[in-house]
Amino acid sequence: MGAKRDDILKLAQNGEERLLLSHLLDKQRQAEQYMQPVGTYFLDLHQQNLCRRAMQAARVTRYDLQGGFEGAERRCALFLPDYMEDAAMLQPEDLPFVALRVGNTAPRALTHRDYLGALMGLGIRREMAGDILVKEGGADLLVMGDIAPFVLQNLDKAGSAAVTCDRIPMDQLEVPQVKVKILRDTVPSLRLDAVLTVAFSLSRGDAADCILRGLVQVYGSEMLKPDRPVEQGARIALRGKGKAILAQVGGQSKKGRTMIEVHKLI
Repeated sequence: MGAKRDDILKLAQNGEERLLLSHLLDKQRQAEQYMQPVGTYFLDLHQQNLCRRAMQAARVTRYDLQGGFEGAERRCALFLPDYMEDAAMLQPEDLPFVALRVGNTAPRALTHRDYLGALMGLGIRREMAGDILVKEGGADLLVMGDIAPFVLQNLDKAGSAAVTCDRIPMDQLEVPQVKVKILRDTVPSLRLDAVLTVAFSLSRGDAADCILRGLVQVYGSEMLKPDRPVEQGARIALRGKGKAILAQVGGQSKKGRTMIEVHKLI
């Protein structure tokens, strides 16, 4: 049996996190009660991590975090009814979000900021939009399904350029290829400062100093403890140096060190 609701809410560090945890638990209960998939709005990396911790405490396994494509940064929590073993059983119509394609003929290339600003200019809250995939001549957007008709009708400008907007099937999303540098090494333990030395070519002392100065985030949350354990899949950001993912944790070397593979975004 998992932790009780009141115990799970104690994971929150502030009122905003408490509201999020309450929202997650309500959605999970709705999926059980109404026997259908139920999703949240888009969560950032910090909120996703809080969701994972809460579901682990509640011993909830029938849920998934999805953002429309592999590697999405912003994701919705999707809670599954008992008859669904895993998220592979979800159909496109079960998802709480849809994909839109924005096109333009602007003389200059529009940026992520241009498209996000256009959405915010329509009064759309950030949690109602997922990742924005910028490409030549336009961008693909993920937005919550209940605001999609409004966006389709009203999104006609980004930056200073006129744009078009159409709905597309999720499998037609054009995802830019993410370039990574693969780094393999061994560490004495999976402490944050040790992983940071591999990801950003730092000395152990410099890594610890960066953490203590508040320059390091894991899953979008500031980390101030060099000895904080890091698990496989963790997304790490070092201000001014970039982002990296602890992609794989392997076995032990002959000297008792842990083998890891880090993907540094370039």
